[in-house]
Amino acid sequence: MPKLCFPVALGAVVIAGCNRTINTLPARLTPADPVQTFALRIPDSLEIRAVDFDAALYPNVSGSNNTWVDTKLGGRAFVKVHAVHRRTGEQYLIVFEDIARRREPVLVIRFDGSATRSGGS
Repeated sequence: MPKLCFPVALGAVVIAGCNRTINTLPARLTPADPVQTFALRIPDSLEIRAVDFDAALYPNVSGSNNTWVDTKLGGRAFVKVHAVHRRTGEQYLIVFEDIARRREPVLVIRFDGSATRSGGS
């Protein structure tokens, strides 16, 4: 049994080391392509105050022995929404990623102002 564990563990390390690059940029369009439209979900109780689209870009280069075969631009794209609850005034930062496949946010941050109102730190 111990002899079997080493190859299995080594295989797991090799597979973990070959992680795939995540690319969440919207597809590249040509001038003839139609306009892309995305509907992201935000509760009706929130009023949108600001929206920002941002992307962290990286080149994805393939090749070997100093011979570059292909370079593609990749990255992680985010839509960030600042919203305020219509009734309570609580502020939210809502983050969306991979909007071509996901309509729900990947992160919701609620800013809690109760500590400053009650005298806490």
